[in-house]
Amino acid sequence: MRDYYLREYTPAETFSDAYYMGNGRLGLTSKGTVPQETLHINDDTLWSGSESFHKNAQHYECMLEARKKVLSGNVKEANQIINDEMEGRWFETYLPMADLHLTVGQRDNRRNMPLKQVIEPEPGDISEYERKLDLSRAVCSVSWKRDEISYQQQYFVSYPEDAAFVFIQARGKEEHCLNLAFGMDSKLHAVNGTMDEGAYVRGIAPDHAEPSYTTITPSLVYNDQEESKALRFACCAEVFETNGKVWADGRRVYVNDADYVWIIIKTGTSYEGFQKKRFKGEKEIQEKLQKEIQKFKRKKCSGEQVFAEHQKDYQTLYNRVDLDLGRDRGEKMATSQRMVFSTGGMDDPSLYALYFQYARYLIISGSRPESQPLNLQGIWNDITMPPWSSNYTNNINVEMNYWLTEAGNLSECHLPLMRLIRELSIAGKQTAKEYYHSAGWVTHHNTDLWRSTEPSCEDASWSWWPLGGGWLCEHIWQHYEYTGDKKFLEEMYPVLKGACEFLLEQLVENGEGYLVTAPSISPENKFFMGNAEELDALAEEMAAGSRCSSNHPKISAVTQASTMDMSILRELFQNTIQAGNILGEKKDLENKLKAVMQKFPPYKIGRYGQLLEWYEDYEECTPGMGHISHLYPVYPSSVINEEKTPELLEAARKSLERRMLHEKKESDWPGAWRVSLMARFKNSLECGHILKSIGENFGCGLLTKGSQQIDAIFGTGAGVKEMLLQSHQGYVEILPCIPVDWPDGNFQGLCARGGYEVSAVWKEGQLQSAVIFSKNGGNCRVKAVGLKKVEGMEGTWDETHKIYKFVTEPGKEYHLLFECRQQKEYFV
Repeated sequence: MRDYYLREYTPAETFSDAYYMGNGRLGLTSKGTVPQETLHINDDTLWSGSESFHKNAQHYECMLEARKKVLSGNVKEANQIINDEMEGRWFETYLPMADLHLTVGQRDNRRNMPLKQVIEPEPGDISEYERKLDLSRAVCSVSWKRDEISYQQQYFVSYPEDAAFVFIQARGKEEHCLNLAFGMDSKLHAVNGTMDEGAYVRGIAPDHAEPSYTTITPSLVYNDQEESKALRFACCAEVFETNGKVWADGRRVYVNDADYVWIIIKTGTSYEGFQKKRFKGEKEIQEKLQKEIQKFKRKKCSGEQVFAEHQKDYQTLYNRVDLDLGRDRGEKMATSQRMVFSTGGMDDPSLYALYFQYARYLIISGSRPESQPLNLQGIWNDITMPPWSSNYTNNINVEMNYWLTEAGNLSECHLPLMRLIRELSIAGKQTAKEYYHSAGWVTHHNTDLWRSTEPSCEDASWSWWPLGGGWLCEHIWQHYEYTGDKKFLEEMYPVLKGACEFLLEQLVENGEGYLVTAPSISPENKFFMGNAEELDALAEEMAAGSRCSSNHPKISAVTQASTMDMSILRELFQNTIQAGNILGEKKDLENKLKAVMQKFPPYKIGRYGQLLEWYEDYEECTPGMGHISHLYPVYPSSVINEEKTPELLEAARKSLERRMLHEKKESDWPGAWRVSLMARFKNSLECGHILKSIGENFGCGLLTKGSQQIDAIFGTGAGVKEMLLQSHQGYVEILPCIPVDWPDGNFQGLCARGGYEVSAVWKEGQLQSAVIFSKNGGNCRVKAVGLKKVEGMEGTWDETHKIYKFVTEPGKEYHLLFECRQQKEYFV
C-alpha cells in the first residue's frame, strides 16, 4: 500500500491552506501555527435557523404565465416574471462551532516577559518546522524546534470514540520540558470557561444567517433565547493522559512540567434528526459531553490505544484501494510547490495519484453512514458567513462531492447523501403541492440541514430550477448499479417514483408536438437573443467572464426544454422503469413514462457542430462559462455515449472544446468536471493538460482558494478514476484514457458497475495483468487493449467492439491475460 502525504514547511496562511480531519460528523482543522495553534472545530449538525416553509402564494399563477410567455417565444418576459415574482429566500448556513486555542510554552497567566517571549517569537526562534497530513493513517503532524526543544503535535478524529484527539510532546536536554495552556471560545453567542482538567464552550446558533455576498443587514439574527428555535451546542476539551501537573484558572487549562499530553474533544448539538423535536439546552448538552468524557477516562485507554483503534477503523475503508502512478517527486517537496511545478510542466504523475487518494481520504473523513452529507466545504468551516453559506448546491456541487464514492470503493460513505435525498422527498411534497399544485416531490437549486426545498432567490439562472431532485436521483441508481443492493432499491423506489410524478406534471406540449419543460433553464448560463451589433456591445462584459446583466433586454436564462432538463428526465425515467422491472412493480408507471419519452424533443447540433444547450441555437453570453450543464448526458450520466450515440458524443466534445477555448484556465470544480468528460471522449492529452493546471487555484489543503470549496478535489479524484476505469456502457473498460506520461503503474480495488472490483498493472503503457473480483456473479463484459482471454474461462468475443464476455460466480476472482508486445526495430 503506497503512502501519500500532504506536506508543507510553513504554517497555513488561509483556511484553504489548512489540513482537515474528521469522522464524518466531527471536523477538525489545523493551520499548524506555532507556538500558538488554533484548532477549528465543526459539528455537521450545527446550522443557523430552524425548520420552516416559506410559501409564495403567487408562484403557481406566475409560473403558468411564464410558461405561456416561453411557449409564445417571449422568453425575456418569462425570465422577468421569474426574477420578480417567483423567487424565494436564502436558505440557512453551516456554522463553525468552536476554536481550541493551544499555546505551547505557556505555564500560567502571568503577563511577564517570559510569557511575551513565548507568544511573540523572534525571527529564527522556530526551526526545523514541518507539517504533514498522513493519508494512510488519517493523522496531522506538526513538528518544530525551539530553544533546543523538539516539539511534536498530532491531531486526529476517531470514528470509534466519536471524538477528536490532540497529542503534544516535547523532547529536550532536560526532562519534563513541556508547558501548555489551552482554552476554548466560539464565534457564535456563547459562554466559555474551564472545569477541572478541561475547557468548554456552549451557546446558541443564530436564527438566521445571511450569505456573505449580500448587503442585507443584520447578517446574523438572534431572537430572544427563550423563544428561539435555533440550535444549541456545546464543545468540551479535557486532558486524559499526561505525566505533568494539570490545573485551571477559569480561563485556561495548564499543563506544567510534562513530557507529553493527550487531550480529548467532544461536540454536540440539540439537533435530533429530520423533523424531530428538540429538547436539550446547551447546559444539558455540555453535561452529556462531560459524562461521556468521564466514561472514556474510566476506561483508562492510552492515547496510543485510541490512535491504534482509529487507524484500524479508518484503514478498513482507505486500504481498499491502492494507486501507484510511478515515482513520487514529492517525498520531501512541499505539496504546494509540486502543484506549481506541475502547472509549469514538471512530470509528476504521482501528484495525481495523491489527488485521487486525498479525495478518498476526505470522503471517509466527512461522510460516514450516520453523518450529514458533505456540503460545499465538506464539514470544515471557520467563519459564520462562509462562501455560498457552505450549504448544499444541487445543480452540481453536492453531486460532485460523491462522484468518486462508489468507484472509489466507499459505497457506505454514499449513504448520507441517500438519506438527504429521502428526506428531501418528504419535505419536497409540500413544495410540489403549494408551489406547483402537483403530486410527487421537488427540490430546487439549494438545500440545508432543514431540507428546504423551495426556490431560492435573486436570479432565475440558478434559483428557479425544479430539476434538483431529478439529478439527485441519479445517485440512487448509481448506488444500485455498483452494489446490486435490491433491498436498498426497494427502499428508495418511492423516491424515484415521486420525482417522476412531479416532473411528469411539469411537462407541456409545445407548438411542435413535443413534451417539454417550460419554463426551463440551463444552470447557471444565459443566452443572447440580439443581432451581431448588439452582441458586440457586450464584448467587454463577456471578455471579463461575466454572466451579463439579468436586466439587459436581449439576455435571458429562461427558455423551454434545456438539454440538461430533458437529459435528467430521460435518465430518471429510464432508471425508474428499470427499477420497477427489477422489483416487479406494476406496469402502469412504466407504460406512462415510455409513452411520454416518445414525445421528447431530439438532441440538436448547432452552428459550431456543438451539442445545443438550449432548445434553439442561442449564443452564450459567456462562452467560457464554468457550468457545462448540457454535457450532463455524457458525464455523470451516460445517455450520450460512444457505443450508442457517437455523433452526439462528437457534438458534445465540440461543445466542451468551445467552452475551453474561451476559458482562461482549467481549475476549480469546472476543471474537475472537464477531466471526466475528456476521459469519456478518450482524450488523454486534454485530461493530462487539465490535471496539470487544476491545482493552480488549490490551497495547500486542496480546497479552492477564496471560495473554500471542496467539490473540486472530489471531482478531480473522480476524473483520475475515469481515466483508469470506466463501466458506464455495460462493460468494464480498463485504462481507457491514460496520458502518455503515465507509462507504468498499477491500481487495486477500484469498483465497476455490476458489482466488480478491478485491479491492474501496466508497464510502458501496456497492460501486463488484471484481476476482476465478482461480488454478485453474473455476465461480465471486459474491454482492454491487448486482452486475450480470462485464465481458465471459456468466454466469447464481440469482435466488432473488442469486448470479451464471460460468466462469473459470486465471491470469485478472475485473472485476465494479455498479449506480450514485442520490441520492434524500424529501418527507414
